[in-house]
Amino acid sequence: MSKDQGSGSADVIGRPVADAVEAVLAEDSADSRDRETVRTTLERVAEDGVVSESGIEAALAELSKVVSTPETRIEFAAIELADARETAEAEGVADLEIVRSRMDAFESRLNTVQARIDGLGPELRELIDRRDEGDVYAVATGSRELEAEANELHRAADELGVELEEFGRWLTDPETRYDELEEEVEAVEDSLEGLAGTVEGLATAVEGDDEGVTRGAARGAPPADPGVAWADATLRTRVTSLLVADLRAELADLRGWPSEGADGADTARLDDAEARLDRLGGRCRSLAERLDGLARPAWTDRFGDRLDGFEAAMEEVDPPVDWGEVEAELERYREDVGAA
Repeated sequence: MSKDQGSGSADVIGRPVADAVEAVLAEDSADSRDRETVRTTLERVAEDGVVSESGIEAALAELSKVVSTPETRIEFAAIELADARETAEAEGVADLEIVRSRMDAFESRLNTVQARIDGLGPELRELIDRRDEGDVYAVATGSRELEAEANELHRAADELGVELEEFGRWLTDPETRYDELEEEVEAVEDSLEGLAGTVEGLATAVEGDDEGVTRGAARGAPPADPGVAWADATLRTRVTSLLVADLRAELADLRGWPSEGADGADTARLDDAEARLDRLGGRCRSLAERLDGLARPAWTDRFGDRLDGFEAAMEEVDPPVDWGEVEAELERYREDVGAA
């Protein structure tokens, strides 16, 4: 919660909200408070337009309900995770990397959300203590912030629970697994289409010109800064090739599923996905080679060290990929080259 919560000596109990706002603003020597924020904050502890003890009591009572809800939701998510572990064991797939890595990621998220939820109760007690000290604006501000935090954690716990339910279906239904894989392959295809368009625009900008001066050729819209566009496309192409490798590893695990091929499981869909991944891998290589061919000395001098650093970082990544970390690294390098 914000540390700038105290109302100092402002006595706002029994005042209309408009008057209470002026009192809180008057004590703010740094002029750091926003009038509208102060007004909406004080309205939380007002009844019939007047800041009151009963208004504070009602606000804290409602806040107690809001704070308790995420705990219930995270308990449901924990049950879903336990059920998923039992299902994975029963299906004989708990040791498959594709299953183990997803399970570990869910557990990490659950522990993170649980730890934050565990902190809500102490924060509520701190607010109650501030109320006993007569710090009305601090209580109102803390109430607003704690409610927002509790609602955020409620959403996070619900989202985790829904994803775990879907994971349970993924564990038991081959069609669900195949559908997900095909959707991911299609997403890569779309991404590569976009990259190909970027590379065509870059080629338009530099075609036939060793210095990279825009010639206005007709193949595509040239980028405003061809060097930045080249570095950005190089970064994104590398990540896309890693995504293809990750999907290949996922496909291999799906082929190793104990029930694969039984009960009419459609292995032809996996064969089709593999063929599509072969084509995507080839497109990634072609784009990387095209970008190398388009490179200009000024660009490699400007961006070479950073691209080498990103390549070294990606060389350390093996499937199954932690895409949160990879995407964060990509955005860091994109910002570094001026593309973000």
